[in-house]
Amino acid sequence: MAPASYTDPGAWRIAMDASEAILSTGAGTRAFHGSFYLSPAGSLAGFKLRLTFPGAPEPLFWDSVSLDGGPDVRGVGRLRLGSREAVTRVSGLCVQVPFGRAGDSYLKIVLAASFSPLQLRWPRWRLRPVTLRLFSEVRPAW
Repeated sequence: MAPASYTDPGAWRIAMDASEAILSTGAGTRAFHGSFYLSPAGSLAGFKLRLTFPGAPEPLFWDSVSLDGGPDVRGVGRLRLGSREAVTRVSGLCVQVPFGRAGDSYLKIVLAASFSPLQLRWPRWRLRPVTLRLFSEVRPAW
């Protein structure tokens, strides 16, 4: 079987069973929707995610459309909670992980961003910076 083409959205899927978003406050969720934007080579170019955390008054939107490619992900992202917004640095990894004997691979994505909860007016959360981490995999659709 030929490796999945990252330019064909029908050739791959986000593996929700291997995906989770975690806040440094202890809240975690698998309840998110969105998409990753990949270059033809399989590097992460951007993402747009809607995350629903327990105890949060509304969903948190996290996106970036201008990430530097390669295995080390760097760029600027935006967090939105209702009409409130925080701009923050995004860092992480996007690496191809081989599996099987046919030379197949999937992408392992790890992203992180730190922000002040005051920027989003989350008064009941700590005043210290909060780190948002996302773990996900993009696997061939077959």
